[in-house]
Amino acid sequence: MKYLVFLILSILTGCLVASLIGWAVAVGSLLIPIFAIPLGIIVILASRQHVDEILIDDRTQEIHSRAALRTLEIGIILGIIAAVILYSYVISEPLSPTITGTYKTDDKGVRSMEITVYQPGFIGSPDPVIRTTTIPDVDRMNEFEAMEYSQFRRESFQDNERKGLVGLTLAFGVISLLIIFGVFNLYYTRKY
Repeated sequence: MKYLVFLILSILTGCLVASLIGWAVAVGSLLIPIFAIPLGIIVILASRQHVDEILIDDRTQEIHSRAALRTLEIGIILGIIAAVILYSYVISEPLSPTITGTYKTDDKGVRSMEITVYQPGFIGSPDPVIRTTTIPDVDRMNEFEAMEYSQFRRESFQDNERKGLVGLTLAFGVISLLIIFGVFNLYYTRKY
């Protein structure tokens, strides 16, 4: 098999194993990664034995090493910038008010809700409460109660948005490193 086919097979196997691990973490199953990781390694090693050996000349090796070095240099610089941006995001997060809420359903099936807004950095103590809003019937809200409710809903999904932001940042970082390596590889191939 050609090396390019092996590379594509390795990438697909790695993506499959990573998605299985992500799915296993989401459903709470620890047995799936225990089997998926070794099977992925076995598939990659078995396909590696069937790759035709190609001797690389000094020119190609020099092009790949220079492209990898430039990619690493740019990757470190972009990684530091991304780390500073994400760190400033994490630092500024506790400076926004925290919103909590509780649902209650009475005997008649009427859903009520109490939304509490706390000062930044304080949760649980009655002193730092900014305001508390009680919605007597969630199905019949006025405009002010609807605004409070939408702010509470936005706050409740904020943790998922943070995880999505981190995942997108990591994916963007990997894709950008691959693109930068490809660009430098083409540049040094044309230069030498």
